[in-house]
Amino acid sequence: MVPQLMKPLRSIRRKYAYVVARPAGRAAVVFTVEGILYTLAYNMINNNNNLFAMRLGASDMQISLLTTFSQIAGLLFLIPGAILTDRLSDKRRMVTLALLMLSASYLLIGFTPFLGAYRYYAFLVLMSISVCPLTLYNTSWQSYFSDVIPIEHRNRILSGRTAGTFLAGMAVSLVCGNLLAAAEGNDAKIRVHQSFFWTSCVLFTIQVLVLRRIDQKGDGSRKAVDSSEIRETVAGLFRNKMFLSFLGTSLFFHMTWQSDWTLYFLGQVRYLGLNEAWLSYVSIGGTLAQFLSVGLWRKVNEKMGVRFGIILGNIGLVGCVASMLIATSVPASAGPVVFLVLNTLSNITFPTVPLNLLQCLLQVVPEKNKTLSISIYTMFISLSNAFMPMAGVAVYTALGGDLQAYQATFRIIFCLRIISTGLWTLRWYMLRREAK
Repeated sequence: MVPQLMKPLRSIRRKYAYVVARPAGRAAVVFTVEGILYTLAYNMINNNNNLFAMRLGASDMQISLLTTFSQIAGLLFLIPGAILTDRLSDKRRMVTLALLMLSASYLLIGFTPFLGAYRYYAFLVLMSISVCPLTLYNTSWQSYFSDVIPIEHRNRILSGRTAGTFLAGMAVSLVCGNLLAAAEGNDAKIRVHQSFFWTSCVLFTIQVLVLRRIDQKGDGSRKAVDSSEIRETVAGLFRNKMFLSFLGTSLFFHMTWQSDWTLYFLGQVRYLGLNEAWLSYVSIGGTLAQFLSVGLWRKVNEKMGVRFGIILGNIGLVGCVASMLIATSVPASAGPVVFLVLNTLSNITFPTVPLNLLQCLLQVVPEKNKTLSISIYTMFISLSNAFMPMAGVAVYTALGGDLQAYQATFRIIFCLRIISTGLWTLRWYMLRREAK
């Protein structure tokens, strides 16, 4: 009996040994593990930020300010961070430095509930500051990834990493949601939130150690970027028609996507009455749908190209808006279940967003000063992210701040996302003869 059980284990071990024996295989495994650790730490915090702020006494508008202030802080650090990264021959050094800075930031944020009447404001300031290393990590990671992974391996390695992060997202949503639901009273729930921040510190540190397992270190060149080169890079990007078409389409897409980030949370808590456990079920349902479908979208990318796949992701976001509109229109007792089912189905195509956006971006930015080019693109997206969640809340408040106003706001967002889907479709059609 024991030998029979050992046979499949030996087969798995042989396949693993074969994969990690190749550089691309080792990189795929390490990037997947690194992505899982990042997702565990990031989701542990950011899935529960709004709840934490609410428990610290934040109003609806103050909750939206979390996103606004954070993005503004990230913008201030974006270009200097990109210049520093492009000066390095090994961009992994910047990735690991950003992770250590992020770990230190979350360590401090965990102590904000001890500050009494100033605790929300301390949380707002420190959380905004933490976005500086987070922004640096994202831009330097994208540049580092494109340095060490050849283009022919990117789709497969990103697919594996994305699948791993979806699994991690499900696990962290289930555990965190149930821990918060089990805690009795506001003070106990705040202590659970504090433990999330301190656990994330440990996970980010482990992530640094994992990144050191990647053999490749970059192209070995050191690039000094001065003001004239920055002007040249910016001018070159804005003469690049491929980049401009992607920037315009992506920016409009992000504006329609980000406009309901705070509203989506408010709808779940205020109008559907979801508690922490239900919020985790919704997150798990959406993440499970993404995990099960990511392999399909990898094959679609290989056949149709990454510019086509993102259209499907946009359609899924249209479905998310429809899910909330339908769920808040049915009887209150049925709303949570209807929302859980429809939101889960809408998330089936969402993997094409994290999987395809980066690959589309890497298609249109030049190799020279690549991190700076990525940061210029990210600056526009961050500007949108700084104001669109607050703009969504402002429209909702101006229309009356009740359920009717909420649904009217979501109908506007629904129409905008339809237009966004049309723009992605038009871009794919116009570039259909270009390399996929």
